[in-house]
Formats: sequence, C-alpha cells, structure tokens
Amino acid sequence: MRFSFLLIVFALTACTQPTKEPALTLVVGSDSGLINPFGVAFDDNGAMLIAEYEGGRLWKHEVDKPLQQFGTDIPFNGMHNLVRTKEGRIYISDTRANYVRMIDEKTGEDTIVAGTGKAGYNGDGIPATEAHLNDPISISLSPDEKLLFIADIRNRRVRFIDLNTGIIHTLAGNGTTGVPTEGSIAVESPLVDPRGMAEDSEGNIYILSRRGHALRVVRPNGRIYTAAGTGEAHATNGPAMKSGFKGPKHLCIDTDDTVVIADAENHLIRRYDPTTQMVSTLLDQGHDGFPLARPHGVWITQDRILYICDSYNNHILKLIQ
Repeated sequence: MRFSFLLIVFALTACTQPTKEPALTLVVGSDSGLINPFGVAFDDNGAMLIAEYEGGRLWKHEVDKPLQQFGTDIPFNGMHNLVRTKEGRIYISDTRANYVRMIDEKTGEDTIVAGTGKAGYNGDGIPATEAHLNDPISISLSPDEKLLFIADIRNRRVRFIDLNTGIIHTLAGNGTTGVPTEGSIAVESPLVDPRGMAEDSEGNIYILSRRGHALRVVRPNGRIYTAAGTGEAHATNGPAMKSGFKGPKHLCIDTDDTVVIADAENHLIRRYDPTTQMVSTLLDQGHDGFPLARPHGVWITQDRILYICDSYNNHILKLIQ
C-alpha cells in the first residue's frame, strides 16, 4: 500500500514539474568586433562562418579563438547571408553588388556564379552569370545541394540555379508586386518582397514575404499558397492563418520539417508547424537576459541547435532546444 502511495506521489510530482526552457547562450558578442551579422554557416570542423551586412566582412569563429577574417580581397557590397556545401563551396549573396559569389574553401578562389553586376531582369533559362539580378538578398541550398535558391527581392522573384548546369530559372513570382492567389501557378503569380526561402524534406519551398508579413509555400506541384500570416503586421500566435509577423527576414527548416523564422521587426524567433498549422514563439524578448534586436538570420544543425544572428545587438546566440 505504501509503495502504491509513493508511485502516485511521484507521478503527480512529475506532472507538475515546470517545463525546462531551452538554454540560450552567447556564442559571439559585440566585444569581438562583430558588426551587424546577418548569416552563418559551418565548416566540417564545426567552425562558424559569419557574414556581416554593415561590417562587410567574412569571419571564421572557432571556440576559444579570436575571430579570423577571410575573403579580405573580395570587394563585397552589402552581403546578406552565406551557405556552404559539404564539398566546401561557400556561396554568398553579395546583395548590393547584384552578384552571388562562391569561395572555394580549399583554394580560397572567388568566383561569380550569378549576376552581371547590373541591376535588372533579362530572363531565365540562361547561364546564371549572364542573368541580371536586382538585390539578391538571401540564398539557400536544396537539401540535396543540387539547387541554389535566390530571393531576388527587387525583381519580385524567387529564382534558383541548377548547380550542375549553371542555368538560372524562376521558382515563383512574375515580377509584379501583389499577394498571390491561393493555389495559383507560382511562376505566374505576384509576390511581395520575397526575403528568404528554404526547402523541406518533402520538396515544399517556403518563402518569407517581408512587407507582406506572411509565410508562403510552393508545393511540389508548382502552386503557391499562404502557409501563415494575415498580411498585417502583428505578433499573434495560434492558428497559422490568424497569426502575424512583422517584416520577417530569414528562415530555416528544423529536422522535423517545422519552419523557424527570424521575425525581425517583432524582435522574435517564431516557429510554424505544418502538421498542426500553428505558429508559436520560440524565443521572445525576455529569454535568459538576451533581448533580441532585429534578428536577421537563423540556422539549425542536425542536432537541433539553433543559431541566431541577433543583428542589431552585434551578437550570435545559440539555443539548445
């Protein structure tokens, strides 16, 4: 009888224990000299690669070592983010220069892989190096690393380069500004400020609409839908189609195919769950003494460790979920 009583007490105690909050720590602080970080990636040794926007520099961060600058001979102009392939190719959105660059990690050689340096649009189905871009603001890789996606924001298109052929194509957007009709063909639809995109394991490609305050998705059938957001600027959680964002800037896909969003102007990190179709706040202003200031970049590892470019605090944070 006493044993049963103890089991009941233990069960009740376990049920009433507070849920442990994710652990948030500072990885790189402003005292390092970092200025306005917008994007991170990682090399094979776990070193963090960092792209600054206002600072205009590329850095490598290794634990217990000072930041090391690389790519010092490249004339960057307002770069936003970077991605790295398993083979050590580092792609960088050199936004104001209207280029996408690639640095070979082994040789240090810099190559322009997209853009002519001239702002504009001159079509698709051509070599990416002959295609005009207009503020290519964010880039991402497909899970198989065969495609490089580009948020060509002022062309109001999301484009991609086939990395085997070097040919550029449009995934979504017809060059006009507007909210796409639900279920319309993505390449024939208008977009509002496509700011970032990422592909999940099922071939769904999520697109953030900056001034549209929404998350869209292009399904594998090539049609576009609104996944979350009312289109008005607010920070409501709950059912996705009633939820709100304010100037969302970047996103990444978690290992469970949920979407993590840098909701910059709300100073929040949010999560969209496509299974439950709910939006929640993953990181708010009061978490562990690190109030966010316009976070512009998020990156998640296979171990579900989330890195956040807390851009206007000149910080990079790590969240262990």
